[in-house]
Amino acid sequence: MVFSGYIVGYLFCAGAGAGAFFAAAACCVWDAVRRSDASERAVVAIQPGFYAAPCLLLLACVLLVSDLGVVERAWVVITAPFQSVMSIGAWLVALLTLISTVLAVASLALAEVPRVMQVVCSVVGLALAAGTMAYTGLLLSDLVSVDFWHTPWLVVLFVVSSLSCGIALIIVVDTLSFAHLRSVEGGLWRVSGAFGIVEAVALGILMAVQWGYTDVARASCALLLTGSLALPFWGGVIGAGIALPLVTHLVTRGRPSAAAALAAACSLLAGGLALRYCVVAAALYTPLVAGAL
Repeated sequence: MVFSGYIVGYLFCAGAGAGAFFAAAACCVWDAVRRSDASERAVVAIQPGFYAAPCLLLLACVLLVSDLGVVERAWVVITAPFQSVMSIGAWLVALLTLISTVLAVASLALAEVPRVMQVVCSVVGLALAAGTMAYTGLLLSDLVSVDFWHTPWLVVLFVVSSLSCGIALIIVVDTLSFAHLRSVEGGLWRVSGAFGIVEAVALGILMAVQWGYTDVARASCALLLTGSLALPFWGGVIGAGIALPLVTHLVTRGRPSAAAALAAACSLLAGGLALRYCVVAAALYTPLVAGAL
């Protein structure tokens, strides 16, 4: 692969962590701007997101440092934030980790987090989370030597997948932590189903566009559809990440049991990890030609 397995895990953890924080912070801002019964239910439902997000973001930082391998390379990323897309993204992840951790610790230490602090952290965190989700796609699409990655649709797909995985993470934590499904009552389950459809559409557009882009990009698509990556693509990305969760939504009609919600959310998370593995593993370098020198 062009990147190591550490980067695959990094992209997944950073994306899912940012998606969980974005969903939680967006609900808080919505409740602060226009308070209603629906917004209050959503705020209660998304609370696990504030605790799960920093855990995944911290893991993402560990995976990035592990990939860099040596202190000197990590130091270059830290001291030169605008040197590369990876440096910018690393700073986005680090800052979001800091803000999400502060908010999580305050929630645990204080009986009630001051509303001003919660709103300020949520608004700043929203911008950082949006940047982090986009960065997970930009890190790959910025590498012009890989035709399969060189498309804005990859950024769109990773943003949608990050939000979908973030909401799934909240549902998993909520289901494991509480006897009743607050995430279902707060509407997160329905939102998760909607994002599943959007992700399927974005993936279909990406594959269609890249199939007609260049011969090298088409070869990468073929690796996923019928080649050596067909099993993780069809079984992991399509089966576990999209089909199974959507079927669960249809069968349960928006009122799943705890077991069904947990299984669907875990399946979606597995599909999100498989998506990043497949996209990274399908990379084929564009051959140099004399006219390009």
